[in-house]
Amino acid sequence: MQLISLKSNQTSFRPVLFKNKVGLNIIVAEQNIEEADYKKNSFNGVGKSLLMAIIQFCLGSSKKDSFKNNLSGWEFILDFEINGNRYESSRSTDKQNVIRLNGENLKLSNFNQKLGELLFDIPENTSSLSFRALFPFFYRPRRGSFLDFKNPNTLKVDYQILLANSFLLGLDIFLVKEKQELKAEKDRIKDLLGQLNSDPVLKDFFLGERDSELATQDLAERISGLESDLLSFTIAEDYYDIKKDADELKRSISKLQNEIFLLENQISNIQSSLETTPDISKEKIIKIYEESSVNFSSELKKSLEDLNNFYSQIAKNRIKRLSGQKQEIIREVEQKKELLKKSHKQFDEKLQYLNVHQALDVFVQLTNKLSALKTEKEQIENYQKLLKEYHSTKLTIDKKFLEATANTEIYLNDVKDFVKGISDFFRALAKSFYPNSVAGLSLSNNENENSIRFNFDAKIESDSSDGISNVKIFCYDLTILLLGQNHSMSSIFHDSRLLDGIDPRQIATLFKIANEYITANNKQYIITMNQNHIDELRVQLSDNEFDTIVRPNICHIIGDDKPENKLLGIQVDMKYEA
Repeated sequence: MQLISLKSNQTSFRPVLFKNKVGLNIIVAEQNIEEADYKKNSFNGVGKSLLMAIIQFCLGSSKKDSFKNNLSGWEFILDFEINGNRYESSRSTDKQNVIRLNGENLKLSNFNQKLGELLFDIPENTSSLSFRALFPFFYRPRRGSFLDFKNPNTLKVDYQILLANSFLLGLDIFLVKEKQELKAEKDRIKDLLGQLNSDPVLKDFFLGERDSELATQDLAERISGLESDLLSFTIAEDYYDIKKDADELKRSISKLQNEIFLLENQISNIQSSLETTPDISKEKIIKIYEESSVNFSSELKKSLEDLNNFYSQIAKNRIKRLSGQKQEIIREVEQKKELLKKSHKQFDEKLQYLNVHQALDVFVQLTNKLSALKTEKEQIENYQKLLKEYHSTKLTIDKKFLEATANTEIYLNDVKDFVKGISDFFRALAKSFYPNSVAGLSLSNNENENSIRFNFDAKIESDSSDGISNVKIFCYDLTILLLGQNHSMSSIFHDSRLLDGIDPRQIATLFKIANEYITANNKQYIITMNQNHIDELRVQLSDNEFDTIVRPNICHIIGDDKPENKLLGIQVDMKYEA
């Protein structure tokens, strides 16, 4: 990809023409010389970073609310080439979900997929690799992109960072993926075990306080017993009615038994009364009086005889009455005993029925209990299965980890000349800046149990400049552009942030290197600069070098003296990230 121009549908916008498809394209943020005071004024707000944001916008970046809120009605048009073919992409700030590519409206996802196919040879089943994930290595989009040479996307996942760099360097990304997948599988099983540890049913087994095999056997026996009971279970719809009748019969039997007991006591009392005779004969009465020396007249004796006869009659009547009462009670007892016998029979029949038949809710309770036991048994069996799977998987993964580590060692030995070539190129670039520093790309096998396949770094060991990190970024990006693999990118774009902190002498070196390598390899280098950087280059470069490298390659100047000289041609304050 090489940029040709950036335009807008708004007349205030100052079109940016990238006049050199091969070589340097310098965009300068210029200060009003009369008002310039580098200690007080800055070049912020003139449009340097906004330029990058708009280019990213035209190349499928995420939606930007700041564009819609502050630039409603605007449309930006980017012209570029890929492998000699001309393309034009345009995107509206109001309808950001659509990008027009060579007259065809594409959804954001379809546009990015198409650009990915045109610019990168991305293998299938590598979702972490995409156009938007790889493009920032060539067009670093934001402030955070200049903090780490290998992480322009400011990602927090080391695996994704390594995968993208390995892809662009031409390393075997399947070795990278393999280790990440092995670690992910191991973590998955470990997480499942952790969930088991929090399960109240399985926690004791997990901690080793109970034996899962014995518990499973016990549950199987209990389940078998319940299933047997349920098979012989007979449900009675009138169970509770029968039970109610049985309870009533029991109370009735108890009452009858008490009544019979009381009646038999009455019979016993009557019998005792019959056996007791209170009669006193007339002779006994006379004898008692004679012994008391009392003489009875004939008339008195006659009266005593009448009294005796009367009393005798009363005694006979008493016996008759008691005997009659006794017979009545005996008959009542017999009747109650007969009723008791029938009640016992009925009670026994109902008990027998209840023993054979049971209530529906009892059946439901037993069924629920059976279901609970089966669930518990299933949990324990799943635990045993998962435990076996974990141990088996762990052994398999451990084995694969060792095999992958050994394969990686063989691979690194096979490609050591290839890697050395890339490292030597990077080192040559770095030594142009720091001749006495140790520099190069380091790549080694990461044998630790993690998801990172390679230990990868770019090093420039020096303490002579605060701008080493930014120099490292320049050298690495140029290395990826010129020696990198799996891409059709022909340009890189650096924001003026790259130059912050770099010594003016090294900035001059940077432009010499860029001019030499970029032009020799038919590539394009785009950079935004502040006026003070231009002034420093005038000092550090010879007049011929300045007139050859810098002056003719300035393609656009953004001024700060008035709004119409800024990129948009208007004064707008908004927050955005490319």
